Amino acid sequence: MNRIACTLTGAAAALFVVAASATAQIAVPAGATMKPGVLALAADFAAAPNQFLRPDGTMDGLNVDMCGTLSQKLGQKIEWTNLAFPGLVPGLQAKRFDGLCTAIFINPDRLRIMNMVPYVQWGEGLMVLAGSSLGTSCAFRSADRATYNGCFDELAGKTVSVAAAGTTNTNLKAHSDRMVAAGKPAIVIRAFDTNADAIQAIVSRQAEAAYLNDPQAAYFISRTPGYKLAFTGFASNQLALAVLKDNGALADALVAGLEAMKVEGSYQRILAKWGVAEVPSFHYQK
Repeated sequence: MNRIACTLTGAAAALFVVAASATAQIAVPAGATMKPGVLALAADFAAAPNQFLRPDGTMDGLNVDMCGTLSQKLGQKIEWTNLAFPGLVPGLQAKRFDGLCTAIFINPDRLRIMNMVPYVQWGEGLMVLAGSSLGTSCAFRSADRATYNGCFDELAGKTVSVAAAGTTNTNLKAHSDRMVAAGKPAIVIRAFDTNADAIQAIVSRQAEAAYLNDPQAAYFISRTPGYKLAFTGFASNQLALAVLKDNGALADALVAGLEAMKVEGSYQRILAKWGVAEVPSFHYQK
């Protein structure tokens, strides 16, 4: 485990958004965090562009910007825990940190144990070598899951890398099972602890494709020639900031902070910087 702390200044204000002031802050109720004045968050820092470490160790990424600004709105010092994705939810359940600020999709199983505050959304896609024929006969519409069946059918018998604990793995396996039931060969799924490892598998030719969240694939391709996205936008879903189910006080403070960011424009600037879409509402299922 790697802890990285960063101090964010400001005094707490009442729990409401002051539209006229970009520096207005939201109070975090007593007991909502493990340590007063500290917001302890966890993320998998091997998941660029969501969050990553630069060669000099500096934190960067969508969630570093988003939760860094959000912490300012809450008048908190932010403390990061860097943990591989499979350990994030168990770590939260063990109360090693207050919440998750990472690329985690909302689903029914997670909603049973966590308050999940939606804040951005995107889909999933297939990264392949630039000369690959995968995806050439794939016709899809991002709002229609059934139109992607042909895209996944092209992966019958192919080796595809994916992060082990994410919805990408769940969705890839579901399509493989569907194909097997139809008499087609299964997808040879190679699951890794991190998205970085899944990407490395295609780079080292251990896999013919990598199934990733769209921004992660696009970020890698923008910096590495020789790759392309065969398809994008499958299972478009909302990502969430997550806290334990019994910590509605912190979830409510996160919602108020995000709403304040949207009023003064920092929310939209962060979305534009990292190329992701906004959610229609920050309200969460209680």
